[in-house]
Amino acid sequence: MKITAVHTKMIKIPFYKGEKWSGGTRYSAPSLIVQIETDEGLIGIGESVGPTIPVIQTVVDKEFAPFIIGRDPMELESILHRLEEYSVNWKQIGYYGMAGVEMALLDLRGKILNTPVYNLLGGKVKQEVAFSGYIFIDKPENNAEEARKFAAAGYTELKLKVGRDIELDTLRVKAVREAVGPLMKIRIDANQNWSVPTAIKAIRKMEKYDLQMVEQPTRYDDVDGMAAVARAVDVPIIADEGCATYEDALRLIDKRACACFLVYPSEAGGILKAKQIVDLANHAGIWCITGSWAETGIGTLGNVHMVASSRNFPFANDTHLKFMRGDLLREELVFNDGKITVPDRPGFGIDLDITKLDYFGQNFEREMVFYDPQDPGFQPRIGQIL
Repeated sequence: MKITAVHTKMIKIPFYKGEKWSGGTRYSAPSLIVQIETDEGLIGIGESVGPTIPVIQTVVDKEFAPFIIGRDPMELESILHRLEEYSVNWKQIGYYGMAGVEMALLDLRGKILNTPVYNLLGGKVKQEVAFSGYIFIDKPENNAEEARKFAAAGYTELKLKVGRDIELDTLRVKAVREAVGPLMKIRIDANQNWSVPTAIKAIRKMEKYDLQMVEQPTRYDDVDGMAAVARAVDVPIIADEGCATYEDALRLIDKRACACFLVYPSEAGGILKAKQIVDLANHAGIWCITGSWAETGIGTLGNVHMVASSRNFPFANDTHLKFMRGDLLREELVFNDGKITVPDRPGFGIDLDITKLDYFGQNFEREMVFYDPQDPGFQPRIGQIL
């Protein structure tokens, strides 16, 4: 069997409402869908997400495809090694492209072997994968109402974006806690917007509302600063932006800077590299959660298989699917009590709807993930003293 073509399609799915966070407001989920075709009619499907989809598409189409076409899709390690060596001088943007290519190749392998991808990753550990209710910056009463809806739908964990205003964030956390009661797990995410003293001050103000964890309170590149925060507060710290790669994870472990890694296949260079981080974390006694760049159902299924094949994901994971006006799957993924059942079909179990792919790929316009089109004067900064 030989690979005969690599097809990519940029898509963008609008959100029901803007997702306001410390770095701006998002209004859509852009991504790159990758399809790898073989001479025997099998097609592997993957998804690349990240900060700049047009550039990622160029990487896959112009830089990676020539190394892939003509290869045996079962030679996954050899293909990925070639792509990684080729992109060594522009590694991070290359990793975003590699993630979609690798996912499509894993999907192909599963279809060739007639087995779900989780069996290629170590076997299924859990039947369902839990996700958190995602709550973005808004008025306290609005966030409280969103929290009630998630609780009524059976979710057991919530994630709140914070970081622009400590007093407002404290009121928001208080309102959510009062709305859902003591049993709901609540974590907050500042997206590296605080300085070390600001992070300590903010967490101490909010920790009385029984925070589960605090995600990336300080700059991604200040591992010592994150370690200082972790030692100064009673709430466990999650590394997000500071834990993109295996090398990042090693530095965080060396400094004992956090209790949990937010792992992204997109940033790590694919599911296999993300699983290396997860295995490293497991040896170091660190928990893991999957992060989200707002994947469609395709990328979400990739995350589901990764989580289902690991013992080191004890918490609910991230997804933006509930904010999206549609999906690319023929039947949208179903959340039962905030959980997705792991599919047992060959590959990732993706049933792509070509009509939806064409619809959401019409007239693609780039959207800046950072900044805020409704507030042109807004200037994002990380590591602020607030």
